[in-house]
Amino acid sequence: MILPGLQFGSGVVLAVPQSSSGNPPVNPTPLGLGVLQNVKMTLGAEIKTLFGQSQWAVDSAVGKRTIKGTFELAQVSNTLMSQLFFSDAPVANVLETTAYPGEAHSVPASSGPYTIVVTNASPGPIVDWGVTYAATGQPLVNVGSGSLAAAGQYKVVPSTGTYTFDAADALAAILINYEWPAAPAQGTTLTVQAHPMGFGPVVALNIVFPYEGGGIGFFVPNARLGKIDVATKLDDYAMYTVDYEGFAGAAGIPFVSYQAW
Repeated sequence: MILPGLQFGSGVVLAVPQSSSGNPPVNPTPLGLGVLQNVKMTLGAEIKTLFGQSQWAVDSAVGKRTIKGTFELAQVSNTLMSQLFFSDAPVANVLETTAYPGEAHSVPASSGPYTIVVTNASPGPIVDWGVTYAATGQPLVNVGSGSLAAAGQYKVVPSTGTYTFDAADALAAILINYEWPAAPAQGTTLTVQAHPMGFGPVVALNIVFPYEGGGIGFFVPNARLGKIDVATKLDDYAMYTVDYEGFAGAAGIPFVSYQAW
């Protein structure tokens, strides 16, 4: 028999933007946090103590209580950031993406012309994010409207995606970093706006730990999500750690715990 209250694994976090409070996003949508790694929740309380002339406290009482925590997940989206963090709506079918760490090319041979048209030049225009030598990582200099006069210099025409290099860089292996408008129906673009202080969605968090047909769940009906920490590794998946903090809200209910076995 499984002992009541035991939990195993990361659990499940379901988040629901509250349409009746805060600054709700367009079409408030419940979301499950994807590929959840771990959850932390701290039910805090300040303990106030009263001392007289002796060493031991005469009394103690509970002061302010808090609900704070974090969750770590591997999958994020513009929808999630819009619904749970910013309340700014993403625009569908408008995507800009960046080639990084660089699209590999070689500057043409000494007969010239010393031009390269990047792979995703159409549809344009592209946005230049710099050129480096593949062997050393040394950046080349964009001379803008000036003239090419030495190795390590380049010019770019964003409308055509055409890069031009100095003759001294003939046959050089380079990496081109650039951004291009993607084809329709491939994604979204979320542009975060500058709002007044206090602006942001209120969400309800349902933190569930199912195990062996039972489990325990914690419901925080009113919470704000704070910072997003993004951590990457050379040989592992990127992880996103999110802070949250709960409060009582208009109904005066900060926290509900439910258990089944």
